[in-house]
Amino acid sequence: MSYLVSPDFLRVVLLGFITSAHMTWRRLVNRIVPEPYLDEFFHVPQAQAYWFGKWTQWDPKITTPPGLYVYSYAVNSIRDFFSKEEIKPSIDEWRLTNVLLLYLLLVALYILAAVGRRSVQHESILQREFSIICFPLIFFFSGIYYTDLFSVFTVVVAQVFWSASTNAEGPVKLLYQSLHLVAGLASLAARQTNVFWVAVYLGGLQVVESIKSRVGADKVHDPPVSESYFEGSHDASLHTLFVHVHYLTTIIDFPITSISLAQAAVPLLPPLVLDLWPQLSLLVSFAAFVVWNGGVVLGDKDNHIATIHLPQMLYIWPAIIFFSWPVVLPLFSDLSILRKRLPRLTTMITFTAIMAAVVNLNTIIHPFTLADNRHYTFYVFAILRKHWLVKYAAVPVHVVCAALVIGSLGGTTDITSATQKGIRILHGDDTVCVSFVIVWLIATSLSLVAAPLVEPRYFLIPWLMWRLAVPEYRAPSAEKRKRLELEKKATASDRSPTNPASIVQSSLRTAAAYADWLELAWYMAVNAVTCYVFLYRGFEWPQEAGNVQRFMW
Repeated sequence: MSYLVSPDFLRVVLLGFITSAHMTWRRLVNRIVPEPYLDEFFHVPQAQAYWFGKWTQWDPKITTPPGLYVYSYAVNSIRDFFSKEEIKPSIDEWRLTNVLLLYLLLVALYILAAVGRRSVQHESILQREFSIICFPLIFFFSGIYYTDLFSVFTVVVAQVFWSASTNAEGPVKLLYQSLHLVAGLASLAARQTNVFWVAVYLGGLQVVESIKSRVGADKVHDPPVSESYFEGSHDASLHTLFVHVHYLTTIIDFPITSISLAQAAVPLLPPLVLDLWPQLSLLVSFAAFVVWNGGVVLGDKDNHIATIHLPQMLYIWPAIIFFSWPVVLPLFSDLSILRKRLPRLTTMITFTAIMAAVVNLNTIIHPFTLADNRHYTFYVFAILRKHWLVKYAAVPVHVVCAALVIGSLGGTTDITSATQKGIRILHGDDTVCVSFVIVWLIATSLSLVAAPLVEPRYFLIPWLMWRLAVPEYRAPSAEKRKRLELEKKATASDRSPTNPASIVQSSLRTAAAYADWLELAWYMAVNAVTCYVFLYRGFEWPQEAGNVQRFMW
């Protein structure tokens, strides 16, 4: 009976639990909210128009392209072909097509892990992909007919084909590049801003990949994120002098890496263009759409005017930490390493001053944010607007959250005698380099700073790309932990088990060891609260008596 406790069996049980929770959410939404709600009021009639063959009918209030409706038409057409009874279009049928996307996304994420050369802990019961499909924004919007899941799914599929193309050669490579182009076009048909992910983000990663494969990774300055935050020891020795000189270079690793890649790219422009033809084609397609449409937004242009909104790059950091604080727990598995991983105080103060200036000069609050109390952002900005000092008091929080988010990309570390000499040892092979952070920040900035409206949904794909890049935590073995404690006792004055610092450190290390389970538990807790509030804590506006309004992201 040992197979009953095997990782594979327990993994199936866990997936069954997640599926059961998801289907319960879907069933309750259809029973309690049987009519279109909020944006569904626009999406459902448009999908039905396509179902009835009215391909030229379009609601001018819809801002995104019709990719979701075409996908839904295809899914229900297949179902209708195999069904004994003709499918009658209803909100339940359209929501069902969105439900399917959650499981298609799960499959796509596993394929991405397989072709993307990321290590997967096959022996682990809870794998990263399970947690991702339970992420509150993904889980919540899978139950209603919104464009978000289709948008995320197409971006992941585009990345699958891009990753496959980097591992292929000849005709096979061309095939995967062509499929990447097709998936990218489908992604643009889901949401216009996806161009920054299927073209700019993947194009940036392709540039780095092409340069390193042609000139050699050792010829380009692109250190791991963990090394970029390395400070070294502070003993008075020649080694200490070397470490401090090294730190002076790593503190500017980001501009040095950018310059190094640019210098290496100049003589490689012709082959780079050939490697980038799918991404360049997507950029040309997007530009053609903008010219044809007279702007990025498809409809309701008066309320969606592109502008420069730099504070979006402040709001994303606490949003990521709020949702995924368990993911950064491994950073705290050793506080001495955390201290060396994070930027120095002077750097933090500098960024705080820059962010405070951005808040002062460029804070934009869209009228929709202040007018619609059904969204949680309404209450966040209500707090920020209580006093003029509040938005400035939040700036250090933005800075610390940003440092933790970026620092978590460095993975977890193990202090041994080697690390005391300045050598970093990573647990696992998912090493993230500075070039990834640069590309990710560029794509995130481009996708956010032009949007005057602040919505958690806008952070969904940036969060997903970050989450996929965070190295999986692997706790040190018992032997390593024993050696670690012996080395610390040899250098520390007081490492008593009753020492409060030791107790805190031990608790943090234990929490880090269960970070993946804490992540899933946190996501499910947030889902339970937000889904319950949506279903059972409705309210009415005085001006619309009899219509139930519901809280949502």
